[in-house]
Amino acid sequence: MRLIPLAILVLMLTGCQINPYTFQPDWTGTNWFDAGKEDAMNGASVKSNETLASNFNDPDVDRSDYLRGYAEGQKRICTEDFIHAWGLAGKLFPASCDTAENADKLRRVWQKGMNEGMQATRLN
Repeated sequence: MRLIPLAILVLMLTGCQINPYTFQPDWTGTNWFDAGKEDAMNGASVKSNETLASNFNDPDVDRSDYLRGYAEGQKRICTEDFIHAWGLAGKLFPASCDTAENADKLRRVWQKGMNEGMQATRLN
């Protein structure tokens, strides 16, 4: 009589077990466009193929895709409004904007934001 509830309990507990390989992601390779875009938007400079291969553990670096993504990220981040906001926040001038066409103007806008941010913190 005692064996029946024990058997039911064992059956219920084994029914709740999760297969650890059920949700294993498939390896699809590195999206080099997104990697380049992310680097530019984080303010990083262009990385070498060796660094990219090491960082992403993927020796097949698609340099042209990476550079296209980097250029797209530069378009988004290297704008006067965005750079001014970076300066206000006290962030360093992004290395990704050093190679932009209007880098000198962007650096002045960033410096203005940096000065305004420093002034605001002194007043508080």
